[in-house]
Amino acid sequence: MGEAVDRSFSQMTPEDIQSVVAYLRTVSPIASPDLPANPAAPAPASHKDGGGKDNARGKMVFEGGCVSCHGWTGESPVSAMATLTGATAVNDPSGTNVAQIVLWGTTRLTPDGALSMPAFGHAYSNDEIAAVANYVTARFGAKGASLTATDVARLREQASQ
Repeated sequence: MGEAVDRSFSQMTPEDIQSVVAYLRTVSPIASPDLPANPAAPAPASHKDGGGKDNARGKMVFEGGCVSCHGWTGESPVSAMATLTGATAVNDPSGTNVAQIVLWGTTRLTPDGALSMPAFGHAYSNDEIAAVANYVTARFGAKGASLTATDVARLREQASQ
């Protein structure tokens, strides 16, 4: 969704935006029972507390590749755009979006320029990516995912097609 905002929606005129808003107000909402009603609060500052603490492998990968940008609380010391707490992807109990971002990285345009998260798909195994996605969704989301290495292998395969 970030790319759509950066490359498309941000170019809309005020009239276009008003038209989209008018249209969206005519569409009935669809409940999504899979997603939590409210995002999780920031995680504890100590890595010893909070969700995911029983996932040693996911915690190890997060500590090695993620904590410097995302912090132990999920509130990024680098940029508000890198904050995990409250992010829709982190609150998705499937964990698919988190795994895809870890695999392929992402780039967002900000008022200060591009902000990128590198791809880690080449650096971590399917098992490690599943573990870190499960850790992130448990620590910073309202519900933890239960991705497996097989799920991550399928994501890699889908992207290569």
